[in-house]
Amino acid sequence: MKSLFPWIFLALLGSVLFSACAKRTPLPAWFLKLPAMKNQVGPEEIFKLPEGDRISFDQLMNELASERVIYVGENHDQMEHHEIQLRVLQGLLEKGKDLVVGMEMFEKNRQPVLDRWSQGLLSEEEFINEVDWDASWGIDYPLYKGILDQVKEHHLKLLGLNVPRELVRKVALKGIEGLSPEDRAMLPEMDLLDRGHRAYIAFIFKGHRQGSAKGLEFFYQAQSLWDEGMAEALAGYLKSPEGEDKTAVVFAGNGHIVFDFGIPKRLDRRIPIPFKTLALKEWKKERDEDLGFSGAPSPPADFIWITRPAPPEKKRPSIGVVLREKKDLKGLWIERVVPESPAEKAGLLTGDQFVAVEGKEIKQVKDIHDALARKGWGKEVTFTILRDGSKREITVKLPPPAEE
Repeated sequence: MKSLFPWIFLALLGSVLFSACAKRTPLPAWFLKLPAMKNQVGPEEIFKLPEGDRISFDQLMNELASERVIYVGENHDQMEHHEIQLRVLQGLLEKGKDLVVGMEMFEKNRQPVLDRWSQGLLSEEEFINEVDWDASWGIDYPLYKGILDQVKEHHLKLLGLNVPRELVRKVALKGIEGLSPEDRAMLPEMDLLDRGHRAYIAFIFKGHRQGSAKGLEFFYQAQSLWDEGMAEALAGYLKSPEGEDKTAVVFAGNGHIVFDFGIPKRLDRRIPIPFKTLALKEWKKERDEDLGFSGAPSPPADFIWITRPAPPEKKRPSIGVVLREKKDLKGLWIERVVPESPAEKAGLLTGDQFVAVEGKEIKQVKDIHDALARKGWGKEVTFTILRDGSKREITVKLPPPAEE
């Protein structure tokens, strides 16, 4: 997945999970069985793990159709990944499955809006506005349009899985012990003792954030909260009279499903039902380090689909910041600057407020998205910011495609 915090404008972050960045580790045995790690990747490079056998899409669907829960991962900005998710959804419908579609992209408190979308009561424009898509998710809506149109056409239950972003943000900044009693009362049942999961998060954290032990602990707690919250939402629905006979297909970032650490294991603790995982992995010349993570006893998923690299024109440049809005205040503030990103190199700092981009007032995150897309790879983009009450301009050099 792109980042472990996608509710705050992931399109600006660049890839986090599934990227080569850390010290190389010995290749696990299952990895060596994949013949698709080559220069020429076709449209259906699907492998069953740990055997490493290549299978067809029809074979994949036959395997998935017998499960009660099907997890399909993604890199959020990869169009092909969303096209594959749509194919899986359509394939399950063709097999007569009574589906509920669970999505990381929506918070649980948006459920009334999601229900009205499923019932065909909202136009696309109304839906985007009422779920506050740009602020709550921030990835281009057209990437998910096919999936959401299918949900509406077939009147499928669309289940919001995500916990309130503000709660997870507080945990990431202060830890669980730093929460108020009111916030702690909102936490789901949490398991923070999974050594394998902790080792995996430490592996990711060390490679990308180079932070302190305290920072790692808060990061791990926030990730666990996110996974536990989504598992709790899914379990609650599947245990309900409405959901007890349904098959759940879950779309989430790869980092929430690989090695069963995230949602799968935590759902299984609440309601032990059969499941399968499908990780979608963009081919890269250099192998991805977290695919080679050796701290887990099994491969990252039951199936892995190696996808073709997205052409540069299908990807949007990113500057490497996490943004957030403030209640009752207009504007966007930088909550975190990704280390070694274009934003850091340009001198942007946590706490800076974006006022304008290329001289145009910033009213919503989409204004930044559009400006980056217009500029394109390798170009310079000028932001007007407020820092300590003073207005200043900072020019950010966008990366060439090879750096993404």
